[in-house]
Amino acid sequence: MNEIRFATIGAGFMGSLLTRASCCIANVICAAVGDEQIERAENLADVIGARPYDDVEELFRNERIDAVIVATPELYHLAPVLSAFERGLHVFVEKPISLNLADTDRIIRAGEAAGAHLMVGHILRFESCYANIHSAVVSGMTGRVLSIYARRMAGINEARRLAGRVSPLSYIGVHDIDQVLWCKSEPVTSVTARAVRGRVHEELGASDLAWVTMDFPDGSVAVVEVGWCLPEKWGAWVGPDEWGGFGDVRMSVVGTEGALNLDFTPMGLYGVDRDGWKLPDTRHWPTLNGEPVGAVRLEVEHFFDCVRKNKQPLVTGEDGRKALEVVLAAERSIETGEAVRLPFKG
Repeated sequence: MNEIRFATIGAGFMGSLLTRASCCIANVICAAVGDEQIERAENLADVIGARPYDDVEELFRNERIDAVIVATPELYHLAPVLSAFERGLHVFVEKPISLNLADTDRIIRAGEAAGAHLMVGHILRFESCYANIHSAVVSGMTGRVLSIYARRMAGINEARRLAGRVSPLSYIGVHDIDQVLWCKSEPVTSVTARAVRGRVHEELGASDLAWVTMDFPDGSVAVVEVGWCLPEKWGAWVGPDEWGGFGDVRMSVVGTEGALNLDFTPMGLYGVDRDGWKLPDTRHWPTLNGEPVGAVRLEVEHFFDCVRKNKQPLVTGEDGRKALEVVLAAERSIETGEAVRLPFKG
């Protein structure tokens, strides 16, 4: 098989995770890591045998690469993505695709002009239970969908890690919004949302949690509950090293002919010791024999398979735009206290 060389821009938590998962794929090589904090770039580059850069343009000039993983903070997706497309490179960009629709449209147009693939990192599409919910709905098992409910609640330490730079809606709620849109063939007609403020807001200025209601033309409704205000001890245990903590995650679909229910609290495994109860992540990015596996591995395998075989990714730029549009409409609804009609121009 042809060798694929890529670079990672952004060596934080997700950039490191995506890079390490990608390096486990046969004939996929990380040539370089770019981050404006050179120490972060060096740390990741040392682990995988790549070259570190603190200047993205210098990286692009010096390296022979075919694709780029962009995992910078959300506000800084645009510049590296456009630079990559100017060079005809394929791009995987972490969700959300951007923080506004104008930048999103520039990204999509640039990818089309370059004739390059653009994939957005909506990881739940590569988690088997969520994928099975989608396939069941599409097959008609549930009949006409009447309602969808999704919950994604993280611990307060996750909010602290992000230091208030984004809302829980744009950072983690976008996952479940994408799932709703994946299951529904009709566009959202209106969005109503309400934010609730507690300790996270007091410390960081961001909302603790939010409820989002999406209405559809056929009268069906979807509700997404998202937040990062679970207490510190929820996932802050020490050891085993492979046991990364997660949150309180659920999804249900009710239709005229059937119902589906997902509960990842816990994800099939739990333990207890002198530290208390431990509920590890066994689905999204667990570690097996020192390597990231689960949905994150399947996600990057799909991206590089699309690059190799020249096929359209499962999650396109347009998919990323649709999810972002709902997020932005929800945030506007929180500001105004009113329902927001779609299409929403941001």
